[in-house]
Amino acid sequence: MFRIKKGHHGYIKRKKCLLLGEVLGLLIGIIGLVVIGVVTTGSRKNLLTVVAMVSVIPMVNQLVILIALWKYQPCPDKEYEQVASIVGKGILDTELVITSKTDKSFLLDYACIHEKGVFCYCSDKNVSEKKTAEYIKSFMKANDLKADIFVIRDWKNYLNRIRELEKWDRASCDEKLLKIEGVLRGIAI
Repeated sequence: MFRIKKGHHGYIKRKKCLLLGEVLGLLIGIIGLVVIGVVTTGSRKNLLTVVAMVSVIPMVNQLVILIALWKYQPCPDKEYEQVASIVGKGILDTELVITSKTDKSFLLDYACIHEKGVFCYCSDKNVSEKKTAEYIKSFMKANDLKADIFVIRDWKNYLNRIRELEKWDRASCDEKLLKIEGVLRGIAI
């Protein structure tokens, strides 16, 4: 399979599969190292056991990311096609899981980046629109970027809002918009 980059449709599903494979592969490797070390030396106190224990660190790092992503589902294909047809050749990111030190992580199902602002759809009804917009805006400010952030939780309102935007092309847009996209992808898992 090909690599799906962060911000593209299908990223969450692909990332979960990759992380699960990495965690299981590392776990099998760790168990194998311990077994081989005990069988060859007759004791747990050997170099292979030390290597196995050090190998737990990268496994746990991947496991933490997998646990953080596990509860999020990818955007439905029909929903994505609907939004993508409206945005056209503009800048659209999808399936962005944003982490926060103070609050829980949240999923931005869609983020449409336009000259008039960043229009985000969040399907989670427990997420505060105002807090989320301010949180994202703080990262824009830290990167010397100014952008109006709009977080919309109502699906129909979101579709209507992005339909109102004039058409634009990613290839010929202002470089600032691409930097905003980079910040959004940077704060996502």
